[in-house]
Amino acid sequence: MVISPLRRLAAPLVALALAACAHPAPVQETDPNAVRTPDASASGMLLDGRGVAMSFEKAVHLISFAPLLPIERVDAIAVIPPLGNDDSLANRGIAFEFTANGAKMILSEWPAQNFRIAFAGHDASAVSCKPVAYSHNGIVWTTPKGLVLTLQPDGGAKAARIAREANALIARGCR
Repeated sequence: MVISPLRRLAAPLVALALAACAHPAPVQETDPNAVRTPDASASGMLLDGRGVAMSFEKAVHLISFAPLLPIERVDAIAVIPPLGNDDSLANRGIAFEFTANGAKMILSEWPAQNFRIAFAGHDASAVSCKPVAYSHNGIVWTTPKGLVLTLQPDGGAKAARIAREANALIARGCR
């Protein structure tokens, strides 16, 4: 099977986006569906550097999928830039900062956009609902309906705690 040069670049670009969770690119203010850069009055949460915090009701109108919601206390919600491709309703993601058993965590979700999600020889896109570590304390998994989810701490939660929470989220609703 011949893999196009564009496809070979997709995996490293997705890995970079997941690992770095880059800041959104500036967009014209005239587009009501555009993700805007966080303002200086941000709350100081890790989520503030990922996208634009807003209410859940507003956020779901800026993404094209039904997100998995953490059942724990949600502290903040943000619309986040896509993993790749253009910043559009079809590609944009959502993130939830929440507290689970005293540990602050961020659950990020995006449409998969036909990328392979592979880290250290483990392809998270090969088997749905199977967690794969993408960093020392970050977990990624995919769903049968084509979403990519990551879970990471906002603070000092240990890798085992993040893995337990990822497995609980997967058990509750990997769809």
